[in-house]
Amino acid sequence: MSIDDINEDNEQLESDTTHNSIDDQLRQADQHSVKGSVHSRSSGISADHNLVRSTVIAPRYVPRDADERIIVELPSLMVRPLKVVQGIFQVTSKRINFIIDENASDSNMDDHASTSGQCDQQYKDRSWLISSLHQIYSRRYLLRRSALELFMVDRSNFFFDFGDMEARRNAYRAIVHTKPPNLNDIFLATQRAEQILKRTQLMERWVNWEISNFEYLMELNTLAGRSYNDITQYPVFPWIIADYRSEVLSLDDPSTYRDLSKPIGALNPERLQKFQERYSTFEDPIIPKFHYGSHYSSAGTVLYYLFRVEPFTTLSIQLQGGKFGHADRMFSDLSATWDNILEDMGDVKELVPEMFYLPEVFTNINSVNFGTTQLGGKLDSVDLPPWAEDPVDFIHKHQKALESEHVSAHLHEWIDLIFGFKQRGEQAVMANNVFFYITYEGTVDIDKITDPVQQQAMQDQIAYFGQTPSQLLTIPHMKRKPLAEVLQLQTIFRNPSELKSYLLPNPDHCNVPASTMFVSNDSIVVVDINVPAAHVALHNWQPNTPDGQGTPFLFHHGRNIVNSTSGAFMRIFKGSASSGEDYDFPRAIAIAASGIHSSAVVAVTCDKEIITGGHADGSVKFISPDGAKTIETASGHLAPVTCIALSRDSNYLVTGSRDTTVILWRIHPSGSLDKNNAPELPPTTPTTPHSPLSSSTNSMSSLAEIRRHRIEGPMHVLRGHLEEVTSCSVNPDVGLVVSSSNMSGVLLHSLRTGRLIRKLDTVEAHAVCLSSQGIILVWNESKKRLSTFTVNGLPIATSVLSPFWGQVSCIEISTDGYFALIGTCSSSNYKCEDNAETGDHEPNKPNDKDGICKQAETRQYVHVPSVCFVDLRKLKVFHTVELEKGRDVTAIALNKENTHLIVSTADKQLVVFTDPAVSTINS
Repeated sequence: MSIDDINEDNEQLESDTTHNSIDDQLRQADQHSVKGSVHSRSSGISADHNLVRSTVIAPRYVPRDADERIIVELPSLMVRPLKVVQGIFQVTSKRINFIIDENASDSNMDDHASTSGQCDQQYKDRSWLISSLHQIYSRRYLLRRSALELFMVDRSNFFFDFGDMEARRNAYRAIVHTKPPNLNDIFLATQRAEQILKRTQLMERWVNWEISNFEYLMELNTLAGRSYNDITQYPVFPWIIADYRSEVLSLDDPSTYRDLSKPIGALNPERLQKFQERYSTFEDPIIPKFHYGSHYSSAGTVLYYLFRVEPFTTLSIQLQGGKFGHADRMFSDLSATWDNILEDMGDVKELVPEMFYLPEVFTNINSVNFGTTQLGGKLDSVDLPPWAEDPVDFIHKHQKALESEHVSAHLHEWIDLIFGFKQRGEQAVMANNVFFYITYEGTVDIDKITDPVQQQAMQDQIAYFGQTPSQLLTIPHMKRKPLAEVLQLQTIFRNPSELKSYLLPNPDHCNVPASTMFVSNDSIVVVDINVPAAHVALHNWQPNTPDGQGTPFLFHHGRNIVNSTSGAFMRIFKGSASSGEDYDFPRAIAIAASGIHSSAVVAVTCDKEIITGGHADGSVKFISPDGAKTIETASGHLAPVTCIALSRDSNYLVTGSRDTTVILWRIHPSGSLDKNNAPELPPTTPTTPHSPLSSSTNSMSSLAEIRRHRIEGPMHVLRGHLEEVTSCSVNPDVGLVVSSSNMSGVLLHSLRTGRLIRKLDTVEAHAVCLSSQGIILVWNESKKRLSTFTVNGLPIATSVLSPFWGQVSCIEISTDGYFALIGTCSSSNYKCEDNAETGDHEPNKPNDKDGICKQAETRQYVHVPSVCFVDLRKLKVFHTVELEKGRDVTAIALNKENTHLIVSTADKQLVVFTDPAVSTINS
């Protein structure tokens, strides 16, 4: 397909999509700031992203190199959440630049841009590497198909309007001509939303429960042209719950839910009759018939729900002429809002995504004076239904309702109304789903309006009245499978009481006790407790293939590959080989630093390679699973690495050190750097210390050598700790790095910018984990206390695990981010740091700060040794796998599907826990 053909495609559709747009859309939550913090999104969660000011890019314009050829240079507007900046969009052979027009004033810009205020210093001269581009979206802006939305590899995103379709076409052609190495091929094959929906098999993935309801709705919004960057086309979500009066919310009762087969305006039969009468009696030679004179999604709708959080607070003031609207008309009571959309003839608004992941929208987190009601009451936080304990609890239950079996069985009906075959035409009439004509795509050609006053009036009307998403389907949407038919959801967390244990034979050949393990569909990697000079075992297995003797899997011990040379070398540092240490499996060559907790400084990538810290020289080493040979060494710290963590996709590595710093590294998958389109390194920043990766950029040969490195970085050096970093965690889905030290507590940094976001309200933390649902789990060993926080730092729950003579040895988070597995051991057999006994403790008093969380600390008695199954939302231990005395847990591992749990014990046993029925079915 030629470039011109592609651009013809662009003219026929206003919206694009992405294969991974849920991750990208969630990354856009960077746009909502709460007190300068960050919100996140992953399956609907939020990590507070202060994105109006935190886009990652070079701080100043990077001049083009002499050999770079200018391809296109166009006037454009850079649209960020509620902020529009005028400048020049420039594409060179290696970069995309946006050069601010310093002479432009608000009076020169689009009138809608002027409502956003003056552009600040952060918007001057931005630059992106072509290699950082991942997706391109053709977008509509103020009625014209004249915009592009760019999504980067780091999941940041940027919206540019070029004023007319030809300029947009030129910009797109220029970008494609540079052949961005990381641009998703689907955007070169087609720009049609319905084709992208088909090629990505997005609908089929949802039908088979491979993605959540929240993720699917975000994907559809993205396909249909909805964007966090355009408040006039904001993502739209349905009202789910119809019960805002009961003391207890019953998610098993169908009457709890709204009827998703009907539009909001049709839920009340009496009001619907009035809408139908309007439709049947309306006669106009120009304006087509319609049921509803208002829309379910508009700029006013977004501001109604979100005015308590920035930047929407500021925009609400600007759009009201410098003050807030009347307090009686603002969002103050969820139950009253629901009643109003059932009764008011002018109110048919649906919800925004934040209602499913951001508790701050219900609280006056910034202590703003929103005014007083006619009764004299001060407008503050939102009144929630009786069944919600607080905003965090409401979000949790609202999420559960969205993902419930009932909603899953009927969500396709709502999709038909908003994105599908009932959006337009005769089907829309039959479904009582017809809106005012200018809200629909293609009904108005703004460029054919010659009168500038009328043109501006039409733009104003469409900008604030609402826009219907692009239609994605002209046939009925598929129905989701019943949950009972979905095998991949039968995890160990769904029916833990059905788990059976299987001791692997010949434990002396298993390389246990382990410091860490990794489980894939064909192998189990076991690293023993002598990290960094550890033995490495690679065992083969088939987890869903019964062996015919009662075991629901096949397991084969790894081969013994002893390197006599490395064994002799290691005897210099580790004692005589006659002890038999080197008998079974090869050992990594390393000189270990003293006082390092071995399980904290080792991780295994998705490619089964081992990364170790704890080296005396402060380095990080890449170790092969076959032969335990060092593949690569990277340096950045000035002291030994004391903790490391990998993202679940193995793309990011975080290391903490005794030098008090935390470093973020990028890990390139095996074989990815053999391609000619290897990604370019970002410009070195003043915070990046010299290392083998950052100091060898003086020649083309050294640059080629750099591109062969598997570990790229340091990407960011994260500061703020005052002493040794004890634990760390990273999750790109929520865009955060979490780290802890005894003196500084728990710090949150932005993965994308490296900026310190906040410090959690907790004193000690000996282990931290970050789930894909945006839940931060903190373990305090001295107080035996588990705590959870949102990514915005709000406390969710606390729990004391008793008895006190036991210790937590390891923690593993489930793939879906809702559960944790906690391995315990006795104090006498397994040494953990900071294990001082403190006796009984008074439970924490309920935290009522800002009305966010009121949950008191709970105390739970757990068996030692054991593996505890914990619900991260409530920190409730809902199941315990009890082990025999002396069988302390040293490491645990879950496979990606969470159907098999592998446990290493101190008495050198390797145990597999699984539901044999699930394994038999899957086989």
